[in-house]
Amino acid sequence: MHWVLLANGPLTLSPVIRQVISTADRLIGVDGGSRHLRPLDIRPHLAVGDMDSIPEDLLQEYRQADVELHLHPPKKDATDLELALELALTRGASRISILGGTGGRLDHTLGNLFLLSRCLPAGIPACIMDQEQCVHLTDQSLTLSGAVGDTLSLLPATPEASGVTLTGLEYPLQDATLTFGTSWGMSNVFVETRATVTLRSGRLFVFHLFRS
Repeated sequence: MHWVLLANGPLTLSPVIRQVISTADRLIGVDGGSRHLRPLDIRPHLAVGDMDSIPEDLLQEYRQADVELHLHPPKKDATDLELALELALTRGASRISILGGTGGRLDHTLGNLFLLSRCLPAGIPACIMDQEQCVHLTDQSLTLSGAVGDTLSLLPATPEASGVTLTGLEYPLQDATLTFGTSWGMSNVFVETRATVTLRSGRLFVFHLFRS
């Protein structure tokens, strides 16, 4: 089950974003993120949050259409996106894509990226996407499909990521160790339409930037 979560950050409905939305088995509008679906004339299956940023008329439309609402108080110990992610995990998601989770406040963007760690124990593939990039957090092998000329960057999310091996890229690595706070893994380039990232221990953020 592919769950797509639409957060309230900036999002352009580019062809790649429309494609992701079209493949969703379940759509969650995360508070004001529901507005991204409005130009597509699509309602989410669920709406989650304290609803402080969703247009009132859109929320009323969802009530009338019996969209499943999960309402939370403004004062809470988790962000709306974290609550939506936990709901997707408990409802049996086998793949999760988060849209509208980048841009705007940097603390929100970083917090959203770190939420990907919630999917690792269950081995559920998850990413945060916008029209320019797709970001994964991985502790195992990851294969990416892209275009020749796309950019791939690696940033360790743990003190070390060891046994890092790359294929399909201009600058391959073999059993390398990347340490937190260095830029060694930045700005690699796809030379094939598939690239693989493997590691023996640790966690890596993997940034796939689409060629414009």
